[in-house]
Amino acid sequence: MNLQLHLQENPIRLQPPQGAAVVLPLSLADLLAAGLHAFPPQPSALEQAIQCVEDALMPAIPALRHPAPGLLECADPVLAPLWAASGRAPGTVATLSIADVENVFERLARVAAGVPAHSLGLPAQPRFAAALVVVRELLHHMPLPALRLRPATD
Repeated sequence: MNLQLHLQENPIRLQPPQGAAVVLPLSLADLLAAGLHAFPPQPSALEQAIQCVEDALMPAIPALRHPAPGLLECADPVLAPLWAASGRAPGTVATLSIADVENVFERLARVAAGVPAHSLGLPAQPRFAAALVVVRELLHHMPLPALRLRPATD
């Protein structure tokens, strides 16, 4: 069973394999308001976003780990650019390792440092940047080995 991530809910909601949902005191709108509203983001805004996600996530980690989920899973459209950014076929079910997600995040950090986003295959979308920060931090701090990315079922 996987940990379901609902990024576009306000606030962000996580549904563990068993038990009650965990609602984080954070939303993508909060991250945008805290500095990720502009693209490319400033390096300081990216660091601030990481800190905001960690602050919201850390108290929830114990509740999310029992029982241990297999993967992080998400079908929110805000992550749609992740297919192309990670070299996957758009609209398919794709499993991205933590290294795959980290590679895309490292490219976002390079964009924050001044490299043009299009040259690194990233969309110039602040909401995508905010969502990527959340996914990266979840994978690292749970820890989980991968993200299963599913097409949105709107």
